Amino acid sequence: MSFDLTIMIAGEAGQGLNTLSNILLKVLARSGYHLFASQDYMSRIRGGHNFTKIRVSDKQLYSPASASHLLVALNQESVDLHGNHLSNPSLIVHDLDTVQVNKAGGICDIAVPIRKIALDSGNALYGNSVVLGILTALLKLDFSILTTILKASFATKSVEHKKGNIKAATDGFKYLLDNFQGLNTPIGRVKEKKRMLISGTEAMAIGMMAGGLRFISAYPMSPSTGVFTYVTNKAGRLNIVSEQAEDEIAACNMALGASAAGARAAVTTSGGGLSLMCEGISLSGMAEIPLVTVNMQRPGPATGFPTRTAQEDLDLVLHIGHGEFPRFIFAPGTAEEAFYTSIIAMNLAEKYQVPVFLLGDQHLADSYVTLDKLNTNRVKYRSYLVKNGTLKKPYLRYKITKSGVSPLAYYGQEKIHFIVDSHIHTEDGHISEEMNVAKKMVEKRFRKLNGMKKEFPGPTYYGPGKAKTLFVSWGSTYGAVRETIDCLLAKGKSVAMVHYNKIWPFPVQESIEILKSRKDICVVENNYQGQFGRLLQRETNIKTGEPILRYDGRPFDVQFIIDTFEKRQK
Repeated sequence: MSFDLTIMIAGEAGQGLNTLSNILLKVLARSGYHLFASQDYMSRIRGGHNFTKIRVSDKQLYSPASASHLLVALNQESVDLHGNHLSNPSLIVHDLDTVQVNKAGGICDIAVPIRKIALDSGNALYGNSVVLGILTALLKLDFSILTTILKASFATKSVEHKKGNIKAATDGFKYLLDNFQGLNTPIGRVKEKKRMLISGTEAMAIGMMAGGLRFISAYPMSPSTGVFTYVTNKAGRLNIVSEQAEDEIAACNMALGASAAGARAAVTTSGGGLSLMCEGISLSGMAEIPLVTVNMQRPGPATGFPTRTAQEDLDLVLHIGHGEFPRFIFAPGTAEEAFYTSIIAMNLAEKYQVPVFLLGDQHLADSYVTLDKLNTNRVKYRSYLVKNGTLKKPYLRYKITKSGVSPLAYYGQEKIHFIVDSHIHTEDGHISEEMNVAKKMVEKRFRKLNGMKKEFPGPTYYGPGKAKTLFVSWGSTYGAVRETIDCLLAKGKSVAMVHYNKIWPFPVQESIEILKSRKDICVVENNYQGQFGRLLQRETNIKTGEPILRYDGRPFDVQFIIDTFEKRQK
């Protein structure tokens, strides 16, 4: 029998919530379960209410659930905030002495002397290991998997610390079995299988590295920092240069310099930092220097909601940079899609010598999912640099070609000399004031679009072919929309979805073919103005219906979309 359980772990920053959640995720993943985990956290080092939702099932998952079945309350505030919003029935795990629970409304109260067990194991800080033992028993998981992961997690700690945590977990496991026999937890058995556990951040970073990344720079800005730090942690082993710059302007210009020197380069940021990179991105357009920019969106304007999610920067990346120049914009919807798209982004930046934007958001960045595997042979690194001895002299860095793409050499390449310039320039890179030169160079750059439009597949379709209502997603709204389609189809509704990863150059013809005969088109996006919906109408001249929008800093879930859709139908 299929099952779908959501566990919420809640507390304040500084209570070790992330460590607890990450270890539990690893135990569940190695036990063979499908997972989707999302985080909600405040922009604070200590204090402030944070929580992680872990959805567990025997089938693949794509989005967070609205209600939780099991609450792990690390403090009283967690019960006060979430106790009345759990499913019925539900369970609450908490410390017997410091947290009180109102048992009304179908709540099963699992009160355990967590702090006391931790102290008996040697340190109050072992409390989260006690909780892990409790959850392992409650969910009927293999305790040996937990001990293996605890040993690995505390490998750099002292022997005393490692043994203390394992003892605390063991005692928590035994306490639950001895004192709460017969509890019915709605989680089924699955065949044990080690599944890959990966976040959007990790997938994007791994994809860029697989795509030949050799230089990355950033000024840390959530929620993009994770991509930068993940690459930085692997940089020494993979011969990658990682540089934390003094500001976003420097970060962008460093990446441009590295790219001009022949290194595949990327810069990571969020909306406020991207604003500062405007001039550098324009330089990339004029000097035709390849550049991949990872922009993880968060709500603005200004500082906005630093640790929440949004899709508010689409208009920004469509138009950023003074003057006119072509660009790619991708918005992957899942961690798996982010991996493959990031490899392609690195290849295409060099192939067409243009800026490429990878547009994510906090929800994509910080959510974890389980995958069976990633196919590293599906997309491969391809070099588009000219090889020594293959060029006819003289080398023209900006040679006017039919495709608009000039031969790409790099600074210091053997026996090749050239000029790179931010001004209007001739084919050999010299500054020019001639109108005819300016006209030809603009036309050359935009001829690249002929090839760029053919790169990367257009929108993907999910659901019955002749559905009356089409939902449209882009970026991270994919998961919630996909699961909404499944729910509405089960209710007998005639629905399907179209998902966009490639945003620019906009896939006009493919979109028209899919959308032209549909009377009810509903765009789902995390912003107030319906930015993608406006782009879709502008490019295809197809009218869409009333959109489903969310702009409170939180991601979509299935219930939110269904409730809004049904109100829209009345």
